[in-house]
Amino acid sequence: RSRQAALSRAAPPAEIRDGPPHETAASDVAAAGAARVSLALVASLEPKSMPDITAELLRSATENGGSSASSTRPTKMMLDASAVRFEPRTLSLKGQRTCVPRWDEVEIVNVGDSEIILEGVSSDHGMFHPWLATPGVLRKSERAKIQILFLTQAVGTFEGLVLVQTNLGAIPYTVKATAGDNPYKVEPIVGAKVVVGERFNPAVSVFNPHDVNLHIREVFTTEGFLHLSLPDKPNEDGGSTTIQNATSAGVWTIQPKQQKTIIHLSFTSHVTGKFKGFVHLKTDIENLLVPVEIMVTKGGVHVTPETVDFQTLVSPLQSRSMWLTLTNLNPQPIELLSLYDPKQDRNLQITSFDQKGINVVPGATVRFAKVTYHGGDEGFMQGKLQLIINDTDAVSATLDIPYKARVLYGSLGFMNDKTKFQSTPGRVTSTMRSIMISNNFSVPILIHTARIDDPSFQISHFTPNSLLHPGDAVGLMHVEFTSNGTSALYTRDLELSTNVTAMKIPLQVYHGKLHCQVEQGEVRECSASDLGLDMGTISVGESRRKHLNVTNLNPVNVTIESIAFTHSSVSLFMEGVWSPKGEQIRGARPVPRNLQSKRVLTLPPGHRLSMAVEVLATEAGTTSASVTISTRRKESIVLPVRYESVLGSLAFLPAKLRFEASFPGRVQSRVVAARSTFERPLQILAVRSTDSRIIPELMTRSLSPLARTEIAHIHYDPSKSSAPDGSYMPQSDEVDWDVPLTEEIVERWSRRQQMWDELGTRGQADIEATLLFDTNIVRGASLTVRAFLTKPSIVRESTLSFDLTQVGTSVTQMLLIHNPSDTSLAVQLVFPQCEVFSEANSSCDVGFKLAQEAQQVFYVKPHADLHVGPIVFEPQQHTAYNTTLYIRNNLTMLHPLQLAGLGGSGRLVFPDGALDFNLTAADLGGEQALEDESRPRRRVVISKSFTATNDCELPVEVKAFDINGVAGCSGFGFEIHGCKPFTVAPHETVELSVSFTPDFAASRWEQRLRLHTQSGILAVPLRAFVPPELLPQLADRSPFHGDTEDSARKVITGISIALCGVMLIVVVGDIMKVYKGASASSCKDPGVSPSSEVISLLSWPSINALAPATWNTGGRRDQQALSQQRASRRDRRNEDQEMQSGEHEPHQHQQQQHHAHRQG
Repeated sequence: RSRQAALSRAAPPAEIRDGPPHETAASDVAAAGAARVSLALVASLEPKSMPDITAELLRSATENGGSSASSTRPTKMMLDASAVRFEPRTLSLKGQRTCVPRWDEVEIVNVGDSEIILEGVSSDHGMFHPWLATPGVLRKSERAKIQILFLTQAVGTFEGLVLVQTNLGAIPYTVKATAGDNPYKVEPIVGAKVVVGERFNPAVSVFNPHDVNLHIREVFTTEGFLHLSLPDKPNEDGGSTTIQNATSAGVWTIQPKQQKTIIHLSFTSHVTGKFKGFVHLKTDIENLLVPVEIMVTKGGVHVTPETVDFQTLVSPLQSRSMWLTLTNLNPQPIELLSLYDPKQDRNLQITSFDQKGINVVPGATVRFAKVTYHGGDEGFMQGKLQLIINDTDAVSATLDIPYKARVLYGSLGFMNDKTKFQSTPGRVTSTMRSIMISNNFSVPILIHTARIDDPSFQISHFTPNSLLHPGDAVGLMHVEFTSNGTSALYTRDLELSTNVTAMKIPLQVYHGKLHCQVEQGEVRECSASDLGLDMGTISVGESRRKHLNVTNLNPVNVTIESIAFTHSSVSLFMEGVWSPKGEQIRGARPVPRNLQSKRVLTLPPGHRLSMAVEVLATEAGTTSASVTISTRRKESIVLPVRYESVLGSLAFLPAKLRFEASFPGRVQSRVVAARSTFERPLQILAVRSTDSRIIPELMTRSLSPLARTEIAHIHYDPSKSSAPDGSYMPQSDEVDWDVPLTEEIVERWSRRQQMWDELGTRGQADIEATLLFDTNIVRGASLTVRAFLTKPSIVRESTLSFDLTQVGTSVTQMLLIHNPSDTSLAVQLVFPQCEVFSEANSSCDVGFKLAQEAQQVFYVKPHADLHVGPIVFEPQQHTAYNTTLYIRNNLTMLHPLQLAGLGGSGRLVFPDGALDFNLTAADLGGEQALEDESRPRRRVVISKSFTATNDCELPVEVKAFDINGVAGCSGFGFEIHGCKPFTVAPHETVELSVSFTPDFAASRWEQRLRLHTQSGILAVPLRAFVPPELLPQLADRSPFHGDTEDSARKVITGISIALCGVMLIVVVGDIMKVYKGASASSCKDPGVSPSSEVISLLSWPSINALAPATWNTGGRRDQQALSQQRASRRDRRNEDQEMQSGEHEPHQHQQQQHHAHRQG
């Protein structure tokens, strides 16, 4: 409690100040101390122990920029490292977990005769933090403890050096560690990017993996820019919070298998930069550390780097590339539309930019383009790239990215043999080299600094800012390498900073030993590896091999001087030497058993020697032997060989297995049997194939002696190819259904077809694999398998042809699809997308199209056929039609089908283009016919035959006739004889008989004969002409009657007269009835005239005219009497009116006139 109170007094809430981030963190920590959130449950603290120095050590590392050195960096290595001993010799920390600190202890013992002053410790790896509690004098046989903290935020394997600095130099100590995920699900808060002034409040959660409650005892941070607050009481203004009430202790108790938010961080910065720190969590089980790393940037859209600096290119062949990265700190997503160089520098190349646009969500960082500058003309080059984004503001939508480069041809030369240093195992040595530099540039070179990031190297006799004129070669410095007696093989760079470019001279440390690899094992030093070659059990007379790769990783040549054998059944074969680029520079050859030469082979740096050790069993029994390879650098490589041989053999039935040609999607299977002649049962341990497409499946693992046993199913599945070019078949999600077939899709399919063709060109369509059976006696019993690749086809024919088709009509065909695969085949017919608008699902030349029912996805069962379609051919012109229809499918992605058709027609052509009748005097009967009145006048009929020819490729079928739209074979004076449907074959003729009968006098008649054919209506003019001088004769013969017409006229005239007679009889009968009625009523009241009422019912004037005159006279008298009575009554009324108005006479005159009018 006392320490906590002291910290609380010494650590008021720290506010971040303007300035560089690292200075802010350091000053705030120094001034404010640690901000803590702790419990009142914390008891009295023990004296400082190993976990208690964690915060102090990490804070020191943060202030030093990530280095945990407790003193200055060592300047040299200890010459004789054998004077000290570490216990343990190397520290290996296994099973560590992220965010969980692990402390371990190492003792350093002075085994020399003199005193050693321990000055401090440091580490070259950020995951290892050493701590020396008591620096001081280490006397003979005394021990000192070094505490090493391992803390990682990532999963993986780590290795570093802890350097113990003494008065005699630095002593390296190797530390290794492996880490996995922590069970508390605590994750580091790293990679966060915030905008200046933005508050960042991440939460720290802890999961309890235990079966009991987990208590969080204390949470604190040593960084002043981080402030802590409880989950239910976020402290927005920053600063520390101390819990004084025990009732809040529930926040710090986590139930078993539960996860809870423990604390909230509060971070705000008004300056840009990177902030690093730690949050410490102390529990009642173990402590946790949460690394915090926050990047503060300005708001908006940021491109990194802000300026693309290609530095100096010193050769026309040299190029330098840089990736462009964009961070979107806007609250809304943006889209990158284009990136280009307005200057169009031919040496600048932009790649990996998606021209379709790149979407960047808020807060995301994407790498969107790679920019490369190639050496061109010498000089300073600069310009700017312009990045266009989707911003409505034209200014904000364009981002300028400056770039610059300097092209200066030349180099700084050095002597390669002066940069190699040997580290002799078991001996501490020191090697001094003079580094000579030559200036091959055309300008003076000023070398500012020189450094080597390795304490084993020391630089001396170097003058900073040394000037080298063009062509100068001077000894620039001395480099001393001190070996600590270990087997070292690595490279360090001597970095020279100049006014032109940064130069790195590789300094190579080597031990002169070869590296070996047995079969597919790990590459290790040959002398430090177990190279035992166990050939297993083999049959007598059988040979068996194992391969060995020997590689020279040293920067110098290594010469093999001798090879020795201890048994006659063991042989060695050199299968070749390969360069670092993988090129074979030396062929295979056997190694003689008795070598006379002292130089068997010289292996250059980076080269690999492939060898095979072969044994040949000549008799039954167990054999042990060895092969010894000696080098000029005093290295002996011993290869122990062991095998056991027994009597017997293993034979396969069939001896060679052959599969038919297949493709991905079709699997073939065969059964393999075997016969064993061994005296004891044979157990099959494993079977493997040299080709992933040949898949063995064991049926049994035991073979009885001298019996035939079926042992395996062998499957041939071409889809299991592991080669990089196995992408010649589409993936399951690559086929897009019901989308237009664009040119891009067709090009992608074309590339796959090219891959198929290249397979055949390279001979990869023929597969030869080996099945290797390992048994308890025989290892690697081989069975040869032959198989073949073929391109699948889903149609029987590559072309679908349509017959000659009438223009304007359509024909259809169905397409037969065959599924050759073992799975269901989905197909869809589709035409390529046209550049111009056309009807959907039709070809671009509007000749072919798909019917509505063909516009779907069809499914074909395995190894079945299905007719799909129909495909419609509808020619619009007399021409040949050719197009490509693609069959989209899930087997080959696309399959092209050629469609061919020919558009034609049938056409009737009349020689004159019209059917003309020219009337002559002979057609009218001549002058005698006009003078002879006794002869009956007959109708004029002119008949004529016309010939029509079909001059096209298709027959013409005439189905019906009409004349000017009037159906039938006659009309308007024209008549077609033999009027019935007919067909005219191509290039054949037909004769039409047509007659013309004029029905009135005219000089010209014209109608249109319409022939209805299968392809439309053919209209032919029908015309008749009469010369003007014959028109009077034609008119005099009017009416133009014949015998039939005269007879019809007589019949019609007779019928008309009969009808008139009947009407007359009816009228007379009605008159008689009226007359009789008038006579019978003569005795009645004379004031009423019945006859007048009856006569008034007759409404026909003609009947009134036929009535007797007495009826008319009587009727008129009665009408006059009635008129007089009405007139007298009107006169009386008028007289009364005149007397009242005083105008009697004018009114009487008017009445008289009106009466006279009515009488009239």
